Amino acid sequence: MQNNWTLSVSQLNEYVRVQLASDPVLRELRVEGEISGFKRAISGHMYFALKDESARVQCVMFRQNALALDFMPCDGMKVIVRGSASLFVRDGTYQVYVEAMQQQGIGDLYRQFMLLKERLAREGLFDPALKRPLPEFARKIGIVTSRSGAVLHDILRVGWARWPNMRFVLAPCSVQGPGAAEEIVEAIGLLNRHSDCDVILCGRGGGSLEDLWPFNEEKVARAIRASRIPVVSCVGHETDFTIADFAADCRAATPSNAAEIAVGLRSEYLEEISDYKAALQRAAVRKLSLLKNELSALSARRVFANPASAWVEPRRKELEQLSIRLKNTAGQRVSFAKAELAVEMARLQALRPGAPLERGYALIEQGGKIAENAAQLREGGANIWMKDGGWAAELVHPAEGSAWEHAQEKGTDV
Repeated sequence: MQNNWTLSVSQLNEYVRVQLASDPVLRELRVEGEISGFKRAISGHMYFALKDESARVQCVMFRQNALALDFMPCDGMKVIVRGSASLFVRDGTYQVYVEAMQQQGIGDLYRQFMLLKERLAREGLFDPALKRPLPEFARKIGIVTSRSGAVLHDILRVGWARWPNMRFVLAPCSVQGPGAAEEIVEAIGLLNRHSDCDVILCGRGGGSLEDLWPFNEEKVARAIRASRIPVVSCVGHETDFTIADFAADCRAATPSNAAEIAVGLRSEYLEEISDYKAALQRAAVRKLSLLKNELSALSARRVFANPASAWVEPRRKELEQLSIRLKNTAGQRVSFAKAELAVEMARLQALRPGAPLERGYALIEQGGKIAENAAQLREGGANIWMKDGGWAAELVHPAEGSAWEHAQEKGTDV
C-alpha cells in the first residue's frame, strides 16, 4: 500500500524513537563489549562506545547512574552494561542509554597495551634516569603530527601567543590507521637528521584506543627513546595514556599544554631580566655605600689625611731618590770612562812613530835602512830626518864632518 505522507526529519526521527522504545527487547538490554573512546564530561556524564570484533554502538551513561559505579571505566575495559536502546532525535543517532555497568576484565587491545608496557618497563626503556631535561630556552621547535589536524593549529596558536617570533619545523605524518607508526618513526628521524631543533613535540588529538594505537607501537617508543633531541609526548586528552607517553622525556596532557611546556613566556623572561637588572643596581649601590663608609672611618681615625696623597707621596719620594741615584751613577761611570780614555790616548800617543821626532830626536837612514845605533853607521852618505820631517844633512862619518856637528847643534840625538 502506497504511503503518501511526507514527513519532516524531526517527525521521522521521533517515529523511529517511539518504535524503538515500544520494543520490549530494546527496553531491557544487557550488552557485553569493550569500552572504546571513553570520555567523562564536566557535567559527570560518560560517553563511550561498546565494541566487539566486527561492530560498535555508541553509549551514554548519565551522571546520576555514573555516581553509583565503584570503578572508573576506561578504554580497553570489558564490561556488561544494562539499559535501553533509543534514538537521539536531534542527531538521528541510535545509542544505548546505560543505567548500570559491571566490569568483566580487559579487552584484547588493552591487554596488548599492558603486556608491551610491562615488557618495555622491565627492559628499562621508561627509566626516569634516561629522561633528558627540556631546554630552558628553546629557539626552534619540531612538530611531529598530521599536517591537516587541529593539533598543529593549537600548538602554533599557543606557541606564538607565548613567544611571537618562535620558529617551528613540521615533520608531517599520519597519526592514525595502517602505516601511521612507520611514518611517525620516520618523522622523528627526519628532525634528528636535518634540523637544529631544541625539542620535539609528538602527538595527535584524542580518540579511542584504536585511534591512538600507532602511539602504542613498540617502534615508536624506541624511536622516541633513540632521539638525540628531547621529545614531549602530547597524545590525546588529559586522561589518555599511550606507550609514547612513558617513553618520552616529558608528557603533556594535551598538544596545547605541550606548547606551553616547550615555549617560554616572553613576558616572564623580560620581567626576570628586569628583576636581575634591578638587583644588580641595588647591589652596586650597597657596595659603593659600604666602601664610602669604610673610607670615611679610616679618614676619621687619621689613618691618612688625604687618601690620594697617602699612596702618591711615598712613591713620589721614592721616584726622586731613584732619579738622584741614577744621575750619580751615570756621572761616575762617565768620569771613569773619560779617565780610562785619557790613559789609552796617552799610550797611543807614545807609540805613534812621529812622537820621538816631536821630542827632538832624529831618524837616520843609510842605504834605505833605519840605523838603530851608531855602530851600524858606515862611511858614506846618510840621511838625517829631523822632527819637522825634513832632510837635515848628509852624514860623512860619525867622527868627522860638519853634518854630525850640525845635528848635535840642533839637539838631535843620532
